[in-house]
Amino acid sequence: MSVHHQTMQASFLDAAQVLRGPLPEVVSMEPILEGVPFAHEKTVFDGADGFFAIWACGAGVFPRVKDKRGSFMYILSGDATIVDEDGTSHELTADSVLVLPFGWVGTWHIRETIRKVYLHTTPAPPLPGTVVASAFRPADRVLADMLPGPAAAPGSPADTDTVIFDGPDGRCDIRSREPGQYPWSPDGHGFFAFVLAGDGFLVDHDGTRHEVTPGGVIALPGNWSGTWDIRHAFRAFCVRSTPAPPA
Repeated sequence: MSVHHQTMQASFLDAAQVLRGPLPEVVSMEPILEGVPFAHEKTVFDGADGFFAIWACGAGVFPRVKDKRGSFMYILSGDATIVDEDGTSHELTADSVLVLPFGWVGTWHIRETIRKVYLHTTPAPPLPGTVVASAFRPADRVLADMLPGPAAAPGSPADTDTVIFDGPDGRCDIRSREPGQYPWSPDGHGFFAFVLAGDGFLVDHDGTRHEVTPGGVIALPGNWSGTWDIRHAFRAFCVRSTPAPPA
């Protein structure tokens, strides 16, 4: 089983690690109707703002009940069908986006190993009292979401964002931002992203620079401050988590 150590530091992985890197942590897939007993993952960030990781699982059928936290995910590769309790199904392929909110019930049917970037968040009250449907955006629509972005920090929501889900678990969208330097102050929300296009740097308050390139992931806790230095138009799958619960 995987063991996670909480952090409050910003975390980054480059494209080579995200897309092809080893996933050393072992995760039980119980309950299982059929298929592989374990998935594998690599933790990017584990803190009060969320649990962010790269995950892969082979073929099988896996029922799930989201009774503790919601999940936001960007599919990197593979082939699967997700089926809600009411029978609604979605086909998962590379570049599709899936949100399984707190209260979701359904089943994974994985045919070809799914590799994904995902975030678990703790929902903020009031919590839903009934089963909640999944939210989904297929790959063709994700890749077509190319609205020009504003001149603003990528961590800040904007009217041009393509919102996929916004609820007690957090907000998930595809967003674009224009080049520029944008200071960022803590707002109590964690920010997590998989970079689709563009490049630049994130500069911590102490001057430490982190390069941002396509295929990489970014995890900024709610207390992070610094500067976004975007060199070429930035586009990403983003999740803004609900505020962390009081310590």
